Amino acid sequence: MRERRSFAAVSTRESEADYDRRMTFPSLRLFPSLGELSAEGRKLLGASVRHISCAGGAQLVARGDMVAGAYLVERGALRIYYVNAEGREGTLYWVDPGQSCILAISCVFSRHPYPAWVESEGETEISIVPGDVYRRLLTLEPAVQAFTFDALSSRIVELMALMEETASQGVEARVAAFLLRRSKGEANVEVTQEQVARHLSTSREVVSRVLRGLAARGLVETMQGRITLLDLDGLQSLTS
Repeated sequence: MRERRSFAAVSTRESEADYDRRMTFPSLRLFPSLGELSAEGRKLLGASVRHISCAGGAQLVARGDMVAGAYLVERGALRIYYVNAEGREGTLYWVDPGQSCILAISCVFSRHPYPAWVESEGETEISIVPGDVYRRLLTLEPAVQAFTFDALSSRIVELMALMEETASQGVEARVAAFLLRRSKGEANVEVTQEQVARHLSTSREVVSRVLRGLAARGLVETMQGRITLLDLDGLQSLTS
């Protein structure tokens, strides 16, 4: 596994020099359910939430850390990943703006250590709701209950699809599925072949060979740090 400095900002270990922290209410545009909080809930949240800003590629949580609370992503993304017995990384899921990490919320309630690793993707901003505050809000506020259950149900479906994909599909199909997933409807995916390999728990050489094959069929075009999707329907057909 690559060595990265661990940012304790989103775990229970603190280091003021590692991050920018300021009091701020999470974005209602990204988290509209927070606008449905009672006056008491809004006051509690506004007095306790912390804001984290960090560059891309920062390791924010390591396996075994005790998490600091619920993480609400406002910019960038969090990549949640595992490391297999051979030392290869594999992505479990991403937490995009407007979402929260359900594994972290689970750890808040179970008080168990975090079971995976977390790193930032791109310039990332996160609002952190301390664990004791989130537990209280979940008890008192229907809006937080609905947000939590929605996050849980959608993530379970996503993880089940990933398990099926990993177990039943070849590398070409998995590369195609990854590119479609991360493109979010855009033509360009800002990613290196090494990063694709890390996401899929395989080698760069394998990814390079697959991408050459996809390019030869006119499905993608590869450049340094970028993959352009030329035929979305063609890529989608590889995943079914």
